[in-house]
Amino acid sequence: MSLINGTPWKSLTGHTCRRSPVCSSSRWSSKNHAAVNAVASTRYAAAKPRILPESDMRNRILCRHGPASLKDSRRMSLSGMLQIPFLRRHGVLVAVCYASTAISATAIFLTVSAPVLERTGLHRTVYPQVGFEGEPILDNVSDTVTLDFLGDHSDLPRRFFSVRWQGYWYLPEPTTINLHGAGDDRLDVWVDGELVMRRAAPAEMGTQVRSLSLQAGPHQLLVEYEQQGGRADMRLAYSLPDSVLAVRERPLPPHYLFPGRPTTDDVRSARRAVWFERLVLSVWIAPVFFGAGFAMRRIWKFRADLEAHSVAHEDYWQPVASVATAIGVAIITVGGMFGRLPGWDPGSLSGDDLVYAAIIRSDLWSMLTVPIHVAPGLFVIWRGFYELFPDPEWSLQILPLGCAIASVPVMALAVRNLTKDSALSLVAAGLAALNPMLATYSMTVHQYSFDFLVTALFLQAAVVLFADTSRVVPGRFARVALAGGIAPLFSVPSVFISFSIMHVGALHAIRDWRFDRSRAVRILSATAAYDLAVLTCYFLLRSRSNETLRGGRLGDGFMPLDSLSGAGSFLATNGQRLLEMGQSELWLPFIGLGCLWLVARRPWRALGLIVVGFYAAFLLASALEVYPLGTGRSDIFAFPVGILCLASGVHVVTAALPAARLFRLAVAALAVAAALVWSPTADYGENVRDDVHLVEALAANERPDEGVIMTRAASFLVAFYGQWSFEVAADDQAINATQVRIDRANTLHLPPGEDRIAEPKDHLVQRFLQTFSGRRVWFVAYREATAWQEVTEVLERSGYGVDEMLRTRRGTLFVAVLRDGTEP
Repeated sequence: MSLINGTPWKSLTGHTCRRSPVCSSSRWSSKNHAAVNAVASTRYAAAKPRILPESDMRNRILCRHGPASLKDSRRMSLSGMLQIPFLRRHGVLVAVCYASTAISATAIFLTVSAPVLERTGLHRTVYPQVGFEGEPILDNVSDTVTLDFLGDHSDLPRRFFSVRWQGYWYLPEPTTINLHGAGDDRLDVWVDGELVMRRAAPAEMGTQVRSLSLQAGPHQLLVEYEQQGGRADMRLAYSLPDSVLAVRERPLPPHYLFPGRPTTDDVRSARRAVWFERLVLSVWIAPVFFGAGFAMRRIWKFRADLEAHSVAHEDYWQPVASVATAIGVAIITVGGMFGRLPGWDPGSLSGDDLVYAAIIRSDLWSMLTVPIHVAPGLFVIWRGFYELFPDPEWSLQILPLGCAIASVPVMALAVRNLTKDSALSLVAAGLAALNPMLATYSMTVHQYSFDFLVTALFLQAAVVLFADTSRVVPGRFARVALAGGIAPLFSVPSVFISFSIMHVGALHAIRDWRFDRSRAVRILSATAAYDLAVLTCYFLLRSRSNETLRGGRLGDGFMPLDSLSGAGSFLATNGQRLLEMGQSELWLPFIGLGCLWLVARRPWRALGLIVVGFYAAFLLASALEVYPLGTGRSDIFAFPVGILCLASGVHVVTAALPAARLFRLAVAALAVAAALVWSPTADYGENVRDDVHLVEALAANERPDEGVIMTRAASFLVAFYGQWSFEVAADDQAINATQVRIDRANTLHLPPGEDRIAEPKDHLVQRFLQTFSGRRVWFVAYREATAWQEVTEVLERSGYGVDEMLRTRRGTLFVAVLRDGTEP
């Protein structure tokens, strides 16, 4: 056996050299033998009395083939790392064959199949005005029936436009389908020349479902959508009631949509093209699996070195990690704030925000009693900012923006306290800062970012409260109960998270009753006081809603209880929207794993029960038609719970991988980079808003003896920007349950539903003119575009000459003067 400095070679490498005791092979010279001895002796001296930290593969190569082969082994191919003998021997040949196959398949697809798929879809025409009037501003073929194309064309209008899709939908076999139509404003669907669906705002804002029995073959399809102000949203989908997939709505299949009547060959070619596209995609994705195997082997080797380094430098690593985490959270917070600056201080507020703004500018009693679906305490806080700062727009934007920015470090702190991992706290901060839905509503005068922050704060309180489940501190629990009892006056959805926290704490108190009765009594007393406070808030706030709201815009968020299939379809569709948090469905597995981890892991089982109770309470409120689920912006308050579960899921997945800390650092680095490079932009709609000039022109030109007519949206515009006094009252026919009355004589407020008239003599404008004796009438036309033409026609038939005095992006100020010789 070869000796190195008196030590057997086997003790260094773990095995004996096969050549000979003196390694007398012709491939080995004395010079090589001396080099090996020198290297091994140096490393042995540095590591004594421990065995050299070399892998068995390295030692075998060094012993059998010499130091030169060790250098070559570092250049091992992918096939060698994956231990596939055939690939190791013929790696180059396999790589050439794969590349040839992939490139050839792609070329064939681009040449043959891609043109076939380009001929599928529906003929889409976009008009710049409501009613499909004017020259089309977009005319092409689309394979989807949605408004997603607006994001690809920044020059297209977001309000007061119309879109028409027409073509043929091919069905391969006779079937019965459920057609689902949802969104905002007007939607008409025609199948084979028959009107099968018509939705009109605001009474029919919920999703409509129509069952159709169709024969096999092509069916003529016509979809018409009109955007009449507010949020642009539309969705057309279908489901198969007799299928196991009946619970899922699916978009219309693109390869079965055609702009013209398809032939059998067209359908067959489109179907083949789709399958060939999937095949080509699979070919290109195949190397990912080999790369994953390669990466796992390399990471596994690196894991031991990384863990040893972390243990050796633990005292140094902890403060560095804390400082780096604080810097990362600050970068993410600042990046998110800069992404919102384009929407700061618009020229005037939007129509939805004006409803809140008018209530904020009203008297205190109106803020507390108006039946709008917002907690009254939030209006009082807004009023404080409005009085404190002079600007009418950004003074109301401070609160939602500040809440959205503050939510970033709060979520980072909650996840850090839960997982004890700094990298995951950066992930949570990134998810909070880069959420597009939260970014959008952080610049509007709405309550959603405030609700998000309140939920995040209660989650942080729960993490701290149940960090030691063996001893929940009663004083701390009582403070959380006090905050939970008051919170519904400022954020109604806060009751979902606070209710779960309080009653999980009560369960712990009951469990520990025989061990510490005094502490249990204090916790149960705090829970009882909380329940009493929440019950009081319920009786005070239950009138802040109406049937129009529940049956209209929010009707899609109430779980149907009339059938099991309907409830299942609701859970599959709306539950997915809730958990996606306005982003990607790729998060869903991580959220599920995180929730299971919280429930299964004993130290955090209380927090897991809080999460389960939160979602259970949310679902129960939807079933009882108390609060909608899965409708978009009304779900924002629940996003902190989803982010917490998502971070926990990433913790579980990475914990099962080698070098878990390295994976988490990589994900955290991506979150920081995304905050710097890509941040959702909140530009406040068109960002250039000049509607306030309508009010300024009216105030400068009207006289007390002249008449004023205004649409319902214009009433809120005039109430907020004008100098007239006004009152806010309830209106059961409006979605927001409110109306504004300007305290001015000779003024007509058009209520909702009066914008379409059948007979002029029965119209409100006609009756108003009969009681009005002036010679000049002002008409403030704002948002409700369908009423403009009809109102001006009534004025002209009554003997008035109507002229357009001022036009803004969303409104027009008309002046009507009585013609000479016409009696008023």
